[in-house]
Amino acid sequence: MMDLWLAPWRASLALTASTLEMMLTAQKSLAGVQGVPEFQPMDEARMREAFHSAADANLRRWGDTADAINNLPDWYRDLSRVPGGVMTDWFDAARRGPQD
Repeated sequence: MMDLWLAPWRASLALTASTLEMMLTAQKSLAGVQGVPEFQPMDEARMREAFHSAADANLRRWGDTADAINNLPDWYRDLSRVPGGVMTDWFDAARRGPQD
């Protein structure tokens, strides 16, 4: 049960970490451009490094999302497995009350 309560906190922490990592990668990539008066495009090696850093951060965040989904209780996942008509009929019956 504690994992269920900690999952949103872990997800927000992971999002903050990925944002920081992306900002640091962008700053490193642009550090050379700021000191030079004329624009110089990124070379292939730096572009590849920035792309790999972004891809790695993205995969880690998807892993964190998968862990959060796996930590959900079984009853929560069971609701997504029932046919849509069952939930709609149940909700309609609860809202409308008994039919005369």
